[in-house]
Amino acid sequence: MKDNSKETVQQVAPQDKVVADILEVATREFANHGLVGGRIERIQEKTRTSKRMIYYHFGSKEGLYRAVIEHAFSLARQVDEGFDPQAGTPAQALKKIAGNAFEAFSKNPEFVRLLTFENLAGAPFIRNSQHASRLNRLAMADLEAVLKRGKLDGTFRKDVKSLDVYINLVGLCFYHVSHHAGYLAAGFHSIQSSRIQSHTFHEQRKRAIQDTCWRYVKAT
Repeated sequence: MKDNSKETVQQVAPQDKVVADILEVATREFANHGLVGGRIERIQEKTRTSKRMIYYHFGSKEGLYRAVIEHAFSLARQVDEGFDPQAGTPAQALKKIAGNAFEAFSKNPEFVRLLTFENLAGAPFIRNSQHASRLNRLAMADLEAVLKRGKLDGTFRKDVKSLDVYINLVGLCFYHVSHHAGYLAAGFHSIQSSRIQSHTFHEQRKRAIQDTCWRYVKAT
């Protein structure tokens, strides 16, 4: 039975079309240039609002950047809505977590770029965001519940650590998106480049990551 008392993921919904428009444009701006390189003037020019209204809604450039980071976390975690760590076998649940992570990063490449800029700066906004922290705790709680089931029924190794599994699967999914341009720029001929951008390759990489995670945790 699923624990209905478990905290559910809530998307940070834009309050109105103006805020939604600002967040969409600001996400692209900060994903391409980071906080330091991002410009409020460029955001204002590409939105249906004024600089004054941007500051009215978000207070400052840093306030807008913080809202972008938290909104990006919410969008990435939407793929996990409805996930039940008690459903299916432990192996199936683990592969579902890995598959969801792969889709979350693949469907939100701007999230990956935002995380890259944040980590280069020491992740100050993520570290101080209760919202991001909460979503990360939910993800870890799901993983720990699945690993606990697998250890109890003998499917998974007793000594496997949830943080190691989490870093492994997130790292593999993150790299696939962050290095996508590198795949295409690394001297592949046109047929290989087309294949890398195909749905078939997308599914192949997802299965490979799911299988890697499973092989890491499974009992011998």
